[in-house]
Amino acid sequence: MSKRWMSSVDRAQREVLPLHLALYHAARAYPGGVKAIAAVYGFNPTTLQHKLSPTEERHRANIDDLEAVLATTRDTRILDSLGEIAGGCLWVMPVERRRAPRGDDQHDVLETLATLHDHLGEMITSIRTSLRDGVVDDRERAELRLRSRRLLEAVLLLEQAATEAGEVSHG
Repeated sequence: MSKRWMSSVDRAQREVLPLHLALYHAARAYPGGVKAIAAVYGFNPTTLQHKLSPTEERHRANIDDLEAVLATTRDTRILDSLGEIAGGCLWVMPVERRRAPRGDDQHDVLETLATLHDHLGEMITSIRTSLRDGVVDDRERAELRLRSRRLLEAVLLLEQAATEAGEVSHG
């Protein structure tokens, strides 16, 4: 893995972020940004901007701000951060699926299995690259945690797809 110093945007794509940075990036990435989130919840946009800024020391986000940003953006980085705080908990967001004709269920399982395979390949490559120099630094550990989280989420989604493929409609 590269030894260059990563920007906050790079970290947001490659690591499980601390909660305050996850909130910041989620709000920035949302269409309309902090102003749009503030408008939905009736918050003062300048105050919310200050609370979410990683460089602002005097203001910090509170539970209401967390709720507003998460409910509006549904950004997975926030859920990853909360899971990390809780000791590595995982989350799975249910996918609203239309009931497809019976023949498509097997396709869903195969697609999910392919995703699982891709995540596993990325994890193995990442571990190999990290171990190449004999030292696994904090940044590499953070990247491995995120890859592990995505791999486990893919396993849970495979279970869900396989269960749905086996469902029999009664009626």
